[in-house]
Amino acid sequence: MKLALVTLLALAADAHADCAVSGLAARVLTPASTVVPGDGGIVVAAMNDRSGKLDPGDAAVQPGWRLRVGSDMIKPPIATIAPGLAVYRVAVANAYDAKLEDDHHTVVATVKPARRGGDALAAPAIKRIWYLEQHSRHGGTAVTVELAGDAPTGAVALVLADAKGTPRSWGPAGGTTLSPFSSPDCAALPNGTIPSKAGDKVTLFWLGADGRVSPATKPLVVEPK
Repeated sequence: MKLALVTLLALAADAHADCAVSGLAARVLTPASTVVPGDGGIVVAAMNDRSGKLDPGDAAVQPGWRLRVGSDMIKPPIATIAPGLAVYRVAVANAYDAKLEDDHHTVVATVKPARRGGDALAAPAIKRIWYLEQHSRHGGTAVTVELAGDAPTGAVALVLADAKGTPRSWGPAGGTTLSPFSSPDCAALPNGTIPSKAGDKVTLFWLGADGRVSPATKPLVVEPK
């Protein structure tokens, strides 16, 4: 059984009575009207949701979702960026907009296709990265980074990968202190998530709202808190 379900079962067995265990649901991270170039796409993430499920596979990858461009309905190629983080490719041009529809034909995202986008994001500038294990009533573990400045405009996720570049986990972008790995009490993790800890050598990269990834950092060692 994959990590999300294993984690959930372990938490449920040891959870406090006031702890409500959640599931996972697909959520679009790309804002409406984002310009998406040919090498980009619409970002979809597996997010904790009280009414979400814990099905096999990656909740961010929804094979039944379709891209509507004019009168055409297209099955978009889906690229997995990290466990629980995917990009639905929008490889069309000369269209006013493209709409991503879910299994019920509800529009969940509307973007503007383009041959080219703006400048790609630069590699993250990391000031410090550390591991913390909390032993409070509702504790958990996390790898947190302090940036040299604010997260760049247009970034929607910070991905944590191993030293060779294989993605392990991710966290939402925003601010100067981010957690690209977090395992709080009672929360489910996307299937395939690999925990990181102090002493691990890792790299990090941004995922933009337009579905493009930045270059990665050089390998960094996760410090103990």
